[in-house]
Amino acid sequence: MRQECCRKHDGNALEAAHHSQTCGAGTALYLAVYSSTVIVIRGRRACVWGSVYLDMHGEEDRDLKRGRPLYLSELRYTVLEQQWLTHSFDHTNKRFVLHKDMI
Repeated sequence: MRQECCRKHDGNALEAAHHSQTCGAGTALYLAVYSSTVIVIRGRRACVWGSVYLDMHGEEDRDLKRGRPLYLSELRYTVLEQQWLTHSFDHTNKRFVLHKDMI
């Protein structure tokens, strides 16, 4: 994400923003592998949803700084899936910011 290699040749939008518009009707979810967080794009806005991977104590390791093994949280995955299926991201997350096609 946000690398020059992903920049579309037909404009300035980076791949994640372009893909959300062309394939997801303006909505897309991305797992940022190097930080273990889920990025939600809704139209011109984006937010960090959190992580579906937690350590053995049920805590996130944002940006993978602690280096502990992470495990898929079935509960968090189910919450994310339900928000996707019911289109409720706008109601559950108030920290959206304008992404300006820079994702």
